Amino acid sequence: MKWLGPTWINVDLDGIYRNLEQVRQYSKALICAVLKGDAYGHGAIAIGQFFEDQHVDYLAVSDLPEALELREAGVRSPILVLEPCLPHQAPEVIDLNLTATVSSLEFITALAKQALSKGKKTNVHLKIDTGMSRVGVPPSCALNVVQRIAELPALKLEGIYSHFAAAYSDHDFTKKQLHALLAVKEQLVGAGWNQLIWHSANSAALLSFPESHLDMVRIGTLLYGQSLVRVRPEFHLHPTWTLFSRIIQVKPVQKGESIGYGRTYTTRRPSIIGIIPIGYGDGLGVAPNQNSHWQHIKTTITSILDHPRKVMIDGISYPIVGKIAMGMCCIDLTNHSKALDLYGAPVQIPTRRITVGKRIPKAYIINNKIRLISWRNRFWHPLCRNNQVYIKEIPFSKGKELLHRR
Repeated sequence: MKWLGPTWINVDLDGIYRNLEQVRQYSKALICAVLKGDAYGHGAIAIGQFFEDQHVDYLAVSDLPEALELREAGVRSPILVLEPCLPHQAPEVIDLNLTATVSSLEFITALAKQALSKGKKTNVHLKIDTGMSRVGVPPSCALNVVQRIAELPALKLEGIYSHFAAAYSDHDFTKKQLHALLAVKEQLVGAGWNQLIWHSANSAALLSFPESHLDMVRIGTLLYGQSLVRVRPEFHLHPTWTLFSRIIQVKPVQKGESIGYGRTYTTRRPSIIGIIPIGYGDGLGVAPNQNSHWQHIKTTITSILDHPRKVMIDGISYPIVGKIAMGMCCIDLTNHSKALDLYGAPVQIPTRRITVGKRIPKAYIINNKIRLISWRNRFWHPLCRNNQVYIKEIPFSKGKELLHRR
C-alpha cells in the first residue's frame, strides 16, 4: 500500500456523465468524445474507459502515442487520430486498429500498402481545409483524393470532416466554412458516395450552429464542464475537475521579511505563511518566456495591477505570495482565524487543467466516493483511512469495472 500524497486531482465522473447526457439530448448526431491533451487534463485512460462504458460512438485523440496509450489500456472503441501520421507510422495505425485522418497521397499510399500486406482493411477519414489553413486538402481536390482512396481496396473511406477556426467568435466565417464542406458533400453524393460520416461541429458549434451537427459531433470542452460560447439556459454544465494540495508547513513571519525566489514579495505586517508542494513544474502559474523587453515590462505591470493568484480553504480565498517555484509556493494565511492549526489542511487550487502535469494523481469519483486512482500511467485501488487515501496497484482491466456507473 502507498500513500496517495499531498497533491491530487478530483475528477467527478458524475459531472462528466451529466454533461454527456445533455450533449446526447441536444443533438441526434453520433458523438465523438475528444480525449486530446490527456482528456483535457482528466486522464485519458480512465476517461476513455468511462466513455466506452457509456457506449460513446467514437473517441478522438491528437496523435498516435495518445491512441497507443488507450489501446494498451484495453480501450476497444473506434479511435480517430486527428493529427495526420507520417508514412513510417502506417504499420502502427493498422496494428492498433485506428481510424486515421488522411490529407496527403503519400500517407494514403503507405497506409494502403501496409494494410494490404497485413491482410486488413482500415478506415480513414479525409480532412477538408475549409478555412483553418492547417491540415486538410482543399475542397477543389476532394473528389480526386476520394477517387484515389477508392482505388485502394485495403482502405475504406468512412468519413469526411473539417474543423472550424472560430465557431466561438465569428459566425459569418463559420457559416462560410460549413457551406464549403456541404458543397463538397453535394459533389460527392452526386458521385455516389452516400454512406459517409460527415462531421464538422466542435463544442462551440454544437451550441451555436445546429445546422453543423451533420452525422457526428466532436465534443471536448463541453464534456469537461466548460464552454467558450454562452450556454443556453436548458444546458447546465457540471464541473468535473478540481486540484487540491495539502499545507506541508505553517510558519510565522515578521513584518518586512521577503518570501521566495527573487525577494519579489515583502510582508507588510506580521504574517502566517503556509507552504504547499506544487509549483510551476506542475503547471501552476506557467507563463511563456519573455524574449521581448517590452513584453516583459507589460507582463510585469499587469502582474502588479492584477489581483494576486489565490487558493481556496473552506470556501474562502487566500493569496499566493512570492514567486511560484518549481515545486512549492507560499500562501498568506494571516486572515484565517486558525491559521497556525492548518498544517496538513487541504487547499483547492484554481488553475488551467491542461497545464497541470501528469505526475499528479487523479481520483475518480462516482456518487461522492473515490472509485479509482490513476497515477504514473497505472491504476490503483483506493483505501481511505483517517481522512487519507492509500492505494494498491491494479490492472487496467479492473479499472473499467470500477468506473462502471451503476
